Amino acid sequence: MEIGQTITIGRMGQQPMHIADTSVDPQHAKLTRTGTDTYQIEDLDSTRGTFVFGMRIKRKTVKTDTPFFLGQHKTSVRQLLTDLSTIDLGQIWANYENEKKKWDRYSTMVNSIRMLTPIITMLLAQTVGQDWMISIIVLAVVIAIAVVAGEKVLEKKTLAISALNASMQTTYVCPHCHKFLGLTPYEVLKANRYCPGCGVPLK
Repeated sequence: MEIGQTITIGRMGQQPMHIADTSVDPQHAKLTRTGTDTYQIEDLDSTRGTFVFGMRIKRKTVKTDTPFFLGQHKTSVRQLLTDLSTIDLGQIWANYENEKKKWDRYSTMVNSIRMLTPIITMLLAQTVGQDWMISIIVLAVVIAIAVVAGEKVLEKKTLAISALNASMQTTYVCPHCHKFLGLTPYEVLKANRYCPGCGVPLK
């Protein structure tokens, strides 16, 4: 969608993703792109309503991956604008695993540096001399830096993984029933062959 473009969404809407859920009206709502990552949803007096963060709305601005409900159907702008019959579940899972491993490696590296803090402190203390006051100051500074750096990395990792999991809930979905497949590895899904939600064979 281009900025300023509007489409109707619903069971007979203009969105690429097919919706069969009967709790969704044929023309349930309007979706307008208002910015690079912002969209406005406007409910078209639907029978079951449109809900964002649990609140029934008439008009609301959301982002690409903000989850919302059309009736009882959970979706997002990204999902609505994707033809789910063409998605590559294997690639989506591989991307998720790569991002998660990247943050795991990053936090492991920081934890390793924190474990080396006592050795680094001793070396610095020897470098600056035997003055005990200077040694204490050096020790305090190094420990403070290690603690703050570790907490910052942990905070960034938590936010990144949270955003990653939120994105998965709207992209790692069954092409048929559109339900989230959980954080089940693609290899396991492929071995089981069928969607655990609707029972339709998965590619």
